[in-house]
Amino acid sequence: MADHQSTQVTTDGYDGRFGDKFDDEVSVPGIVWTTVGLAVVCVVGMLITWGMQGFYEARSQIVQPSPIAEANEPRLPEGPLLQRDPEGELEALRHEMAERLGGYGWVDEGAGVVHIPIDAAIDMLIEKGSVAAGGDSAGSASEEAGE
Repeated sequence: MADHQSTQVTTDGYDGRFGDKFDDEVSVPGIVWTTVGLAVVCVVGMLITWGMQGFYEARSQIVQPSPIAEANEPRLPEGPLLQRDPEGELEALRHEMAERLGGYGWVDEGAGVVHIPIDAAIDMLIEKGSVAAGGDSAGSASEEAGE
């Protein structure tokens, strides 16, 4: 029949396949060293994490200009500049426009077309009654409300 080894089972349930004692297959020093090694690795990992946290917290306290703020700073374009003083020229243009809106002058002298201040033009329209008397404009509505 089959070639079987006979095993004797002792009263404590140990059959002797792994040596005289059951503890021979378990290395207690190996388990202790593995546990100590894992504990050391965990402690080292925690120390590294703690150090990195302190580093990044200290770094975040340093005030640095925002990249968005730097991008919004006015910069001159590259190449030749077509305007030497754009801010001054804009101010001069606004001043010229304000004088034109607030003063009298010719638009086309040959055709007899002039420009007058806005306030004077509004007053002339009210005095002349150029707003349609029976029309549905805001001027006639306010006149009717006043009567």
